[in-house]
Amino acid sequence: MGLLSKIFGGDSEAEKTAKDLLQGIFGGSSDNSSPDNSSSSDDQTGKDERIYSSPSGDSWGDDMPAEENQFNYNGSYIQYFENIFGTEFAAYRTEKTNIGSDRYIYTFYGGAGKALVVELMPESCSAYKIKQDCKKENIPYLRFYHDHHGWWNTRSYVVGRIGKILN
Repeated sequence: MGLLSKIFGGDSEAEKTAKDLLQGIFGGSSDNSSPDNSSSSDDQTGKDERIYSSPSGDSWGDDMPAEENQFNYNGSYIQYFENIFGTEFAAYRTEKTNIGSDRYIYTFYGGAGKALVVELMPESCSAYKIKQDCKKENIPYLRFYHDHHGWWNTRSYVVGRIGKILN
């Protein structure tokens, strides 16, 4: 049993998130290419525009990946996630609930009822009630932080995490 398994008590989703975060912080990417120097500037919408230097598929790091992500999407992060939900998981009906100024719950319904709960939230939020409620009801739960520095939520990352549960 590894250190992260002991810390997270067998919560494999929390363990994976922690591993991903540590890899992002300490440069444990599996890609061996070195990104070129990037420049960044903020436009009027407040979105961070960067020269794309990272390969597609990276969901964390200092440089924005070329792959579609919540920061290069032509819309808000809410529109970005809703676009993915509607196009990649169209077989599921979703219900959106706003539980705070920047916290949203999306419940995916399939033939057997609730199939998944996805929470979009800021990294500063330490709420775990929705996660605990889902665990009690045996409903899969995922969360995506929409404002974590260097965490891009690339399309392949979001689709991959949700797809592991729904498909």
